[in-house]
Amino acid sequence: MTQTLILRPIQVDIVNKVRNAFKKHKKVILQAATASGKTAISAKIIQMCVANNKKCLFIADRIVLVLQTSKEFSRWGIHHGIIMADNPEYYPDRMVQIASAATIKNRDIDNFDMIIVDEAHTITKGSLKAFDENPHAFVLGLTASPYTKGLGKIYDTYIQPYTVKQLIDKKLLVDYVVYGPNPIDLSKVRVVAGEYRKDDLGKAVKNSKLTADIVVSYSKYAHGKKAICFATNVAHGRALEKEFLSRGINAREINAYLPQSGLYSANKIIDAFKNNEITVLISVSIIVKGFNAPDVDVCILATATKSMTKLTQTVGRVLRLSPGKEKAIIIDHGTNFERLGFPDEFEFDELDDGTRTQSLKKQIDQNKKLPKKCASCDFVKPAGINKCPACGYKPVFVKEIETNEGKLINIKRRKCEDITIEYKQSWLNQLNQYAYEKGFKMGKGGVFGWSIYGFKEKFKEEPYGLKSWILKEPVGKEVINYIKYMTIKRVKSNDNIKREAIK
Repeated sequence: MTQTLILRPIQVDIVNKVRNAFKKHKKVILQAATASGKTAISAKIIQMCVANNKKCLFIADRIVLVLQTSKEFSRWGIHHGIIMADNPEYYPDRMVQIASAATIKNRDIDNFDMIIVDEAHTITKGSLKAFDENPHAFVLGLTASPYTKGLGKIYDTYIQPYTVKQLIDKKLLVDYVVYGPNPIDLSKVRVVAGEYRKDDLGKAVKNSKLTADIVVSYSKYAHGKKAICFATNVAHGRALEKEFLSRGINAREINAYLPQSGLYSANKIIDAFKNNEITVLISVSIIVKGFNAPDVDVCILATATKSMTKLTQTVGRVLRLSPGKEKAIIIDHGTNFERLGFPDEFEFDELDDGTRTQSLKKQIDQNKKLPKKCASCDFVKPAGINKCPACGYKPVFVKEIETNEGKLINIKRRKCEDITIEYKQSWLNQLNQYAYEKGFKMGKGGVFGWSIYGFKEKFKEEPYGLKSWILKEPVGKEVINYIKYMTIKRVKSNDNIKREAIK
């Protein structure tokens, strides 16, 4: 049964802005965030074109997106054909065609007046071929993240009628909070073509303690809530699945290599997740695009990326409205937000035309506004926020330690009975906090070698027997004085060595 397509007010406004953009340009990118209703907007534009006897082509880069779009177009009474291998709905004479990008790269595609490309940040050979064979067609690219390098060589301009923040303010998306506990050690992960090497990243996450920490963090911040966890590779995803199950949390790993049909198919697992038979869905190279499950509350980033496009796509999976959902929860083990910033705050001026200067400028602009993780509770604070909104902790600004003409500070020795395990743990925590705030190098597993050295200087022993080597807490006066004392002592010792050498 067909339904009349009725747009929401913001969708009507978006359609009008697209029409205005086409008055000046032939190829336009529409930056439309999750829940903007890109399919409905496309359908309305196509209906308007067909009414004026214009032939339309809608291109999607995945089979699931082709089928989803076809289902929606049929619901709104848009008669169409499907250009996709082995699909029975092939009706080439119809005014509207929905095509798989992989299929049309091997077909003759011409005589279209309007071409709409879904997920346009993914540049495919099929869509480029369609552009070349239809030079007079208007082209509309749809994406939430038009940040792909070289996109400006293909499209003339982009428009962003509504930002994510505006959609959150209008209650069309939920707001979100970010926590960044137990980070992946990326110090040995190499970068190739602007992204982390998959094999190196796979080695970095192959750590049983980290796997356990990821599950523990979920239990701490979002226990029982429906979640999607993005893993690095199949082995990592399966290790996470095993760890979740061992702790009584119903989880299932899904990857791009599973069959599309049958009892153990990706579709069966997704259906079980949507029907609440699975609590945590662990994704490997799948469900980043075109996945719609509004009741998902939590996004777990158990991987790392240098791509704002990927970060935007993954976060978008949990921002849709759902009854009872007040805020989405992001648990970021890949320090992605601290490195890239919040997707909805990303400063974006124009499409990237592939030049090095523009890319560097974008990166410099980005680095001006990076969030930071609260040292007390792991909440990732927006840039410029000093006092943590989650726990109220406010870092104490520690002045640079003066070494010129310094005086040694008399550090009073504590009684032996006062030096408990808890006292030693607190000292190491404060040294870690100081090292973190000063930007000192972090070693394997988040351990600061500087802190371990300082602990040994203080207590004349390794910090064995302590609960953790990576905890942090606000730095107190006693520890600050000790750091000053040791710094001045070291400087004076170096000066004496130099004088002896001169003699």
